Amino acid sequence: MELLEYDLDKPTVTRLPSPGICIYCMEETKGLTDEHVIPYALAANMLILEKSCCEACQGIITSYEQDVLRHQLGIFRIQVDAPSRTRKRDRPTHADIEFIEVDATGRKLRDLPTKSIAIKDLPLIFALWQSPPPTILEEQVQMPSKAWSFIEKEGAMRLCREVAEETGAVHVAMRAADVRKYNYLRSLAKTAHAVAVARFGVDAFEPYLRDIILKRSDDLERYVGDVPGQSPFEEHPAHTMQISIGGVEGGPAEGSLVARIQLYPSLKSPEHMIVVGMPKRNLDPEAESQEAHT
Repeated sequence: MELLEYDLDKPTVTRLPSPGICIYCMEETKGLTDEHVIPYALAANMLILEKSCCEACQGIITSYEQDVLRHQLGIFRIQVDAPSRTRKRDRPTHADIEFIEVDATGRKLRDLPTKSIAIKDLPLIFALWQSPPPTILEEQVQMPSKAWSFIEKEGAMRLCREVAEETGAVHVAMRAADVRKYNYLRSLAKTAHAVAVARFGVDAFEPYLRDIILKRSDDLERYVGDVPGQSPFEEHPAHTMQISIGGVEGGPAEGSLVARIQLYPSLKSPEHMIVVGMPKRNLDPEAESQEAHT
């Protein structure tokens, strides 16, 4: 499993030559644009595949990718000063935070007033989606499909106490960012496919994810999910994203090309696995090296 790590404190720019076609619709078309293999909002210009996405596909991808980056991860990205094309003086300074009253078991009782709070005063809020393993793997693992969040506990408790005092509620909880499951899983599929193309080439594998990426299929759970504890990642506070790419060993999907993605691993976030496609040749870097010397 080949490991790729991205550290925004050590910015680098890698530009790869154009494959000559759009890597999503596989059409030879005019007006291809450069593709940020990993979204600019997460990794700046670290990995760019030149002239590799057509205008039509870019429009489809933008519709869900921007929802994830601006809404689901918007507050978090401001908090950690993630890359942004918006000037700092034009970025939001406040966020509307929803609070609810819950009982002693955590069950919701009623909505409480939404408060506009300065982002600088908010606890760190990071929201993703947690999923069972991709069904194509036929893993016998019981995992819920649900929103996953990290909220800095001390800061959240402080805000909840303030709301409790204002409203008379006994137990108060704050809601993390809204996570739209399909938009998030589709964004993972897009990134995994683009990374595989950038690493091995557009003709190196039979792709599984194109219909998902282009919103022609909603069969996301077949190829996109989580397999915790099997990634090669080690916690490193500087790494904003870690990606590994390699093959499946054993089982019904044996030989398939998979990408493992973890965002901000130091926060113990979900370890995503995306089944990208079936290789048309041996993609093992060591095997490639041996073949080159024979």
